[in-house]
This record gives sequence, C-alpha cells and structure tokens, in this order.
Amino acid sequence: MININDAWQDIAARVARLACALVVGVGIGLGTSPVSAQTVERLSPQLERHTSIALLIDPATGRIVDANAAAEAFYGYPAATLRTMAIQEINRLGPEEVAVERAKAAREQRDYFIFPHKIADGSIHTVEVYSSPVKGDGGKTLLLSIIHDISGKAVAEEELTAYRTRLEELVEQRTARARVAEERLRFWLIGGLAAQAFLIVLLALAVLARHATVRQLRAEVDRRTSAETRLAKAKADLQRFAEISAHHLREPTRHLMIFSQKLRKRLGSAADEDMELSLSTIEAEAAYLHALVRDVQVYLAADMPLGVPGAVDPAEVARAVVAGMGGVLLESKGTVVIGRLPPLPVDSVRLKYLFGALIDNAVRYRHPDRAPQVMVEGHSDGRQTVLTITDNGVGIPDEYRQRVFEVFEHLGGRQDGQGTGLGLAVARRIVESCEGSIRLEPAEGGGTQVVIEFSGKEHP
Repeated sequence: MININDAWQDIAARVARLACALVVGVGIGLGTSPVSAQTVERLSPQLERHTSIALLIDPATGRIVDANAAAEAFYGYPAATLRTMAIQEINRLGPEEVAVERAKAAREQRDYFIFPHKIADGSIHTVEVYSSPVKGDGGKTLLLSIIHDISGKAVAEEELTAYRTRLEELVEQRTARARVAEERLRFWLIGGLAAQAFLIVLLALAVLARHATVRQLRAEVDRRTSAETRLAKAKADLQRFAEISAHHLREPTRHLMIFSQKLRKRLGSAADEDMELSLSTIEAEAAYLHALVRDVQVYLAADMPLGVPGAVDPAEVARAVVAGMGGVLLESKGTVVIGRLPPLPVDSVRLKYLFGALIDNAVRYRHPDRAPQVMVEGHSDGRQTVLTITDNGVGIPDEYRQRVFEVFEHLGGRQDGQGTGLGLAVARRIVESCEGSIRLEPAEGGGTQVVIEFSGKEHP
C-alpha cells in the first residue's frame, strides 16, 4: 500500500462504503438534484488547500464539479475544462468493468479503487482513488475524490500481480465481448449482403422477364398489325374485285334481257308455248342474276360506312323507300305506316338499303288471305335505341328465325319473285357493323316482328 500524508488520513478514514466509491468510477448516481453555486463556492477553497490531486464530483451524473491545481497539472486540462467534463471521460473502464473492480476491492477489504485514467496527452496512468461523501447546501451529496498516481511506483508484488491479472481479465472480457459483437455484426452483414444479392437477382430476373414479355408483346403487336394490314388490303382487294365483277356481270345480264325481248318481238305470234316459256325463263333468270350481282356487291360493302351516321331523319328515308315500292304495294293492296323514329347510328345509304330489304320482305312474304300491313316504329331511352318493323304475314317458324340471316337462304327453296336470299344477311351485316343486334320475334295476331337494338346514348 502506498503511504499517504497525514493531512489526508482523516479523509481516508471517512471513505464511504464501496457502493458510494463505485459511483465515482462509473459516474452513476446517488441523487438527481443539481449542485448549487453556493456548494461549489463553499467547497472549492477546501480543494485548493491540498497539494494532492483532488476532484469534486456530482455522483448523480458523474460531472466534475471542481478540480484543484494539482488535478490541472496531472490531467493536463485547465480547471475550467475539467468542470465541463465527466469522470466517465477520464476513467477508461466501463460500468461492468468497474463492477468487477468493486467486487475485487470488497474481497480484498480495500478502501480505494485502482483505475486507469486517461490524461490530456492521451497516455494512461494507473491511479488509486480514495473517495469520501461531503454534504453540500440543501442536503446535496458530493464526492471528494483524492487521486494518487501509482504509475511506475513500487507496489507490493502480490497486489501488482493481482492488479495486472484483473486488468488482463477485464481486457479479455472486453475483447471477448468485442469479438462476439464483431461476429454478430459479421453475421448480420453477411446475411444482409446475401439478402441484398438475392433481391438483386430477383430484380434482375424480373427485369429480364419484363423485357422478354415486352419483346413478346411487341412481336405480337407487330404480327397483329401486319395481319390487320394484310386483312385490310385483302378486304380492299375483295371489295375492288366485287365492284369490277359486278360491273362486268351486269352487262351480260342486261344483254340477255335486251336480246330476249328482241327475239320475242321478232317471233311475235309465231312463237309457240315452248318458245314463250324459254324466253320468259331467260328474262327471269337474267333479272335474278342482275339482282344477285347487285346484292352481292352490297353485302361486301355492308360493313363499311358510306356517309355520316345519324345525319338524316330515319323516317324520311323510310318514306322514300316506301314511295319507291309503289307498284308492289298497289298490286298487293298493302299499307306501310312510318311512326316516329329516333336518330339511328347508320349512314343514309346503308339505312336506305336496310329499310328496303326489311319492308320488301314484309310485303313479299305476305299472308295469302289478307293484304300486307307493315308498321315501322322506334324509341330510345338514352341508353338503348330500338327499331321495330312488324308485319302481318305468314310468319317464320322458331327453328328458322336465326337461319334466315344466312346468305342465299330461301325458306322452301327459291321461287320466282322471292329475291336473292341476301336481304336479311345484308341487314344483319349493316346492323352488327354499327354495334347493334337484330333478331326476329313472332308478332301478335301472326306475322313477324324484326327487332333491331343499338346500344349507347341516343345519336344526334
């Protein structure tokens, strides 16, 4: 044990229990109230009277309240700087290591602690710390710590060996904790890097998959665009072919009709019954072929707009169609009533053919026992536009109501005066190209009702 001067033996005799001294090493508290200026002013002169290193410490926070000139000289800091520091900044042991030192001191029944203190130049000095509680104003407890530098001094071999052993143990413990912390950090770092790499791989795969999908979509778009281009060209070619074919086919049929009529005039009364039948057949077939060529051409162009949809009054178009059927209506004694019609999403050219085909069918397939009556009506509720054409004819059986919309479909075979079999097929093609639907329903009292529906708001 290092001898201390007689002036401090009284202070050493009043050393508090080891727990109180531990507070100095750790800087953890015996109280929480702040130190008053009066306490510092009253105790500071006591520090300055002693030549030993002395610190006045607040145990609640570990803050250095005051330091004497010897402390300034030893630690290398001005007293003003020391007053801004805490004992934790000087003592190089942590709380757990201080606890080990406390237990060691208790076992050895020492009234001081041995700590490594760091001074201003960065060097570490081994010191003995003697602490004693002192009362300040208001019952505030401070610790007066007397510090002896034992670095390089002769110390009992047993004590020095124990101290070194203790420091080695503390170093080993600190190293072990650092190693464990390092291993944990390395584990989490490696795990984090692995997770990051995994996410990067997933992201790369997702990007590659997205690029592959984009390429596939672009290829599909290109194929569809190319197919649509080819389809549009083929359709245009077909339309052009139909127009040219119609032009060339109509001319022979016209010649057939003209020359059969000339032959009929030349034969006059000399024509027998067989000649008359042959001439009539030639004229009828020529007329049928002429109408067939015309309807085929119309069918091919039925899904192409031929004007501005909704630009005309549908009722006016329907009345014009009826006016052109004057001879047929007069012969059949039929009547056609045109009611109020809402605007329809069909251009005037195709609307004329639509009304013509449907009204002509209603009159042509009339009931043999009554004159044909046809009612054309329509309405719109803003969401749907409905057009109906109702007749009192022979009607159509259920099993044929869908079939009659096919091309060249004649119920019971083609007969003279029954048309080409394309009228309803053209009507369906026109309606469906305008996003509508067409169907046949039985009419009250017999006959047939054609129902045409267009979705969407009422057209202007």
